[in-house]
Amino acid sequence: MSKLQDFISQVKTVGLARTNRFTVDIGVPVKLRSLFGNEPLKRVLLFCDTVQVPGVNIATAENRSFGEFRTVPYEKMFGELPISFYVDNDLTVKKFFDDWVGLIQSPTTRKFSYYDDYVTTVTINIEDLKDRTRYVVEAFEAYPKVVGSINLDVANKDIMKISVTMQYKYWRTRALSIPLAKTEPSLPQT
Repeated sequence: MSKLQDFISQVKTVGLARTNRFTVDIGVPVKLRSLFGNEPLKRVLLFCDTVQVPGVNIATAENRSFGEFRTVPYEKMFGELPISFYVDNDLTVKKFFDDWVGLIQSPTTRKFSYYDDYVTTVTINIEDLKDRTRYVVEAFEAYPKVVGSINLDVANKDIMKISVTMQYKYWRTRALSIPLAKTEPSLPQT
């Protein structure tokens, strides 16, 4: 069997992951939960448009104990988590993140809250074509670092979107194995 045939066989058997099959869950800090009930939070999560699965960088340094230099790792470095949302007509999505930033630093007193009062876990669930979660990424101690501006334009009739950059301490993954049944028909291409 050729490599091409092996590839086609694997695609037909296992399938390929799609970039549009995901959900994002944001745990709401307790102090923010008192301002928002479950219904507005569902709307925020439902209107999630894009998210990036976070990557990781390994910081390295040149080291020589004998002979040639070797580049060796010394620290795992985590980046940021960009997420964008459609904004609903009531601007609930915008207000949610404005209030979260207001929880981090009071807009009137300018005092910062305790770290544990505004951090949460953000979970990205990557799903297959049958809406089964196959892979989970959890970003811990997350909070909105940047709530992007929204451009308004009289000549433009696009849907309003807001970009939010979440800062987090670290992330971890969980791969979920769901065996494919031998009698399962091949999934249609979308």
